[in-house]
Amino acid sequence: MSQTQTLYLQHERMKPHPLQQLPTTRILARWVSPRRQIPLLLVSLLGIFIIAGIYYSPQFDFDVRLRWRPDTKPETLLATGSYDVSHSVLGHPTANFKDNLRPDLKYITGFAAAGYTNDFMTYVNIVLLAQFTRRIPIIPPFSPSHIGYDEESIPFGDVFDVLRMAEELKMPVLEWRDVKKDIETVAGPQSDKLGCWTCWAQFDDGPRAGKARENRLEGRLGLDISYTKVPASAKMPQGNVDLSAWELAKLGFHPGWLAGTQENQPIDSEGPLKHRMPPDEQLLCFDFLYYVHVIRPWEWDEEYSPAWHIASKMHFAPRMVQMANGYLMRLFDVQREADIPLFISIHVRHGDFKGACGTVPVNDCFAPLAVISRRVQEVQDELASAHPGLNNGLPLKVLLTSDEQGEAWWNDVRNLGWYFIDHGPRGEDTAAKHGKWYPPLLDSVFQSMGTGFVGTDRSTMSQIARRRVQDWQGGAVRDFRWGYPGADDH
Repeated sequence: MSQTQTLYLQHERMKPHPLQQLPTTRILARWVSPRRQIPLLLVSLLGIFIIAGIYYSPQFDFDVRLRWRPDTKPETLLATGSYDVSHSVLGHPTANFKDNLRPDLKYITGFAAAGYTNDFMTYVNIVLLAQFTRRIPIIPPFSPSHIGYDEESIPFGDVFDVLRMAEELKMPVLEWRDVKKDIETVAGPQSDKLGCWTCWAQFDDGPRAGKARENRLEGRLGLDISYTKVPASAKMPQGNVDLSAWELAKLGFHPGWLAGTQENQPIDSEGPLKHRMPPDEQLLCFDFLYYVHVIRPWEWDEEYSPAWHIASKMHFAPRMVQMANGYLMRLFDVQREADIPLFISIHVRHGDFKGACGTVPVNDCFAPLAVISRRVQEVQDELASAHPGLNNGLPLKVLLTSDEQGEAWWNDVRNLGWYFIDHGPRGEDTAAKHGKWYPPLLDSVFQSMGTGFVGTDRSTMSQIARRRVQDWQGGAVRDFRWGYPGADDH
C-alpha cells in the first residue's frame, strides 16, 4: 500500500460520521463511548429478558399475543397458520347475527352501492379500519347498483379468494354469509336491529341531508339500521367529502364511541322496525367508507398507500381465474392455459363518462383510438427495453375491454388488429350464461392479467387494474387523458 493510500485511510478513520456532526448525535455519541458500551449492553439485555419473560409467561393473555388468531387454542393456529372462519364465529350462520358473534371478539362492517370497483375500494377500507381497531372485518356482498336491482347481490368470496387474502394479511376475514343466514331461508321476522355510524350524513347537503347513504344491502342482509352521524372531527381539511381513517378508528374504542354519541344523536331507522339506537360497540359499522383516507385524499396511487397494500392481497377467486382463462383460450385459439400469449390489456371507459364532457362533443371529449394506440406503443417499447427478447422480440398482443356500445367503434378496434371479448349475444353471451355480474367481473380479471396495461384517466376501474398489473405482473402501465381535443398530448 502506498504512503498516500495509508494517509488517506487514516484520515477516513479519523473523520466523524456525517450523523455524528449533528448536535444531538454528538451527545448520543458520548453515551456510547467504549467505556459505557458494556454497562449499556448489560442493561439492554436485562430489559429484553424482562419483556420476554412477561410476554411468554403463562399468565400473559394469548389473545393479546395472537390478536389476529383468536382461537381458544392459539398453538394450533401457530402451527397451521389457519384463518378458517370457524375460529371467528360461534358456529354455523344464525338467523340473528348477534347469536353468532363471539363475545370475546370485536368486529367491523360496512355497506356500499356505488358500482363494483368503488364498492371494492370501500370494502378495502373496511379491512383497513379493522387493522386500525384490531377487529375482524365482515365483508358484505357486492350490490348490483350498476347492473340493475333485478340481479342478486354477489358474495365477495365468489369474486375474491378470501382465505388467501386472510393468510396474506395475517388476520381473519369474514363474510356476512359466514355470520348470518340468508333471509330467504329464515321464517318469521327477518330484520335484526343494529346501530351504525353514517359518514354520508357528515357531508351530504342534498335530498338525503343528515341521513345515511341509501343502499339495499341492509335489506338483503336482514338488517334494520339506526344511524348516528360521525363526529365533525372525522372530516379531512383537504376535501369536502373526505374523511380521516384515524378519526373514524377512534369510534372503535369506548372513549371515541362515547364522545361521538355525545356529539350526535341516533337517527330513526328507515326499515320496518322504525327504531332508534346508538352505534353498536361490538360490531362497529358504517354506511359508506369510500371517501376514507389515511394521510391525504386519493392516495391509492402512492407507493405508501395503506389501502393499496391491503387491496394487493385481494386476489381473484380460483373459479374467476379459471373462467377468465377459458375465455382467453377461446379468444386466442389455444388449447392450454400455458399457451395463452402475453398481452397488453386496455380499459376504455366511456358510458357514464359522457356526463363529464359538459359542452364538449363526445367525439372530441373521448380520446381517439390513435391516442390510445400511442400509449400502447409506449408500453410495448418499455417492456421491450426492460425485458430484451420478451415474446421473441415480437410486439405483444393487445386485449381491449370497454363499456362502449357503438358498433363502428368496435370495428375500428378490430381494424387495429387488437383483440376483444364480445360479451353480447353474438359472442360469448356472458350475461345469459352466467348472469349480468360476469361481463364486468371477467373484464377486471382480464385487465389484471396483462403484461402491460393502458387505462382511462380518472377511472377507478383503470386505477385498480393499473396497480394490479404493476404489482402482480411487474408490468409497464400508462393512462390516457381525455376531456377535450389534445388532452393527452405529451
